[in-house]
Amino acid sequence: MLVLTGNAVLTCEHGGIVVLAPQQHWVRIGGRDVLVEGDPLHRPIAACPMTTPTTPPCLLTISVNEAASYSPFITIATKGDKARRLCVADTTGKTDWSKLASVPFSVRAPGQDFVSIGGRR
Repeated sequence: MLVLTGNAVLTCEHGGIVVLAPQQHWVRIGGRDVLVEGDPLHRPIAACPMTTPTTPPCLLTISVNEAASYSPFITIATKGDKARRLCVADTTGKTDWSKLASVPFSVRAPGQDFVSIGGRR
């Protein structure tokens, strides 16, 4: 399972891009900060094309599937902060697409091809 970095591409089901901002800056892969628990949550979504007269586009990620999205055994802790689990390439969640329904977001590209973790249960 590949680890996600700040170069990862996450998209809503319609193709809008999740705008990422890594929380930690201690651990990097290929010069890019790795993503940790919380990074994919409450992030803005840019350029979602699914706009109708009654429905706005996806604008924000609203939930994350924790079992699929975070490493169960590898965490990063910075001084004065709690340990946060690494984000992995199976990261998924929901967006705020409309008042009637949410749609999934997922990883299109992990942002690196070098570091993976095993032992997923």
